[in-house]
Amino acid sequence: MITMKKTLRPAGGLLAAALFLASCSKNSDVAAPETSRIPAGSLGVAVTIPDGTSQAITGPGVTSGTIARSGSLYTVTNFKQAYSTGPGQPADGNFYWRFSVNEAGTPSTLEVKFTGIATGDIIPKDSIKFIDKSFATVVAADWALGTLPGPSPAGSNVIGMNNVTGTGVPPGVSAYANGKGWYTYGWSTGHTVTPVAGRTLLIKVGATLWKMQVTSIYQNGITGGAFPYYNFVYQGL
Repeated sequence: MITMKKTLRPAGGLLAAALFLASCSKNSDVAAPETSRIPAGSLGVAVTIPDGTSQAITGPGVTSGTIARSGSLYTVTNFKQAYSTGPGQPADGNFYWRFSVNEAGTPSTLEVKFTGIATGDIIPKDSIKFIDKSFATVVAADWALGTLPGPSPAGSNVIGMNNVTGTGVPPGVSAYANGKGWYTYGWSTGHTVTPVAGRTLLIKVGATLWKMQVTSIYQNGITGGAFPYYNFVYQGL
């Protein structure tokens, strides 16, 4: 279980609701030689990460993070981009990722966007679904079996809060819990964010399909540590 940093805790129910209703605004590496560019899975995507290695994340505004490759599986650790502060607490922002080139993106090049309070909402460039199936066993055919995002104040094509637990939860917070998200919010248990076990996200960009699973939004995955730092795995299908 991962615990939200104390600065997330509101002074009162109305402030908490306001935080969740607020929307967020918002390395140079030595590339591998051409001979080491290896197709990722069956997609034929050129990557610059030799199999079995890791390197600093590249792309616009990156302030933290590494990406590792094992075959066609990619593991992103502590991904963060610079963003401007806003009226929410903590500072709000947007992060952008490009699966096709394995690096950070921008509002015009994104394939998936991390946004909302603590950047906990996930919005695709095109389409997103989820399936309750272990990440390792998800295949391309599961797209047809996947579930679309549910209605949310955050939007109609967003996967964020699945459910909220505890007592005295403000309506403005519980409104985001639509049963079709990637995390559980523990209102009465230290304001925790816990990924829904066994739930895998399916993200389609054009005709290309990716599977993705978020493991933590904390630096080094440490409960109660600094956030938001995205940690996730993904693979082309």
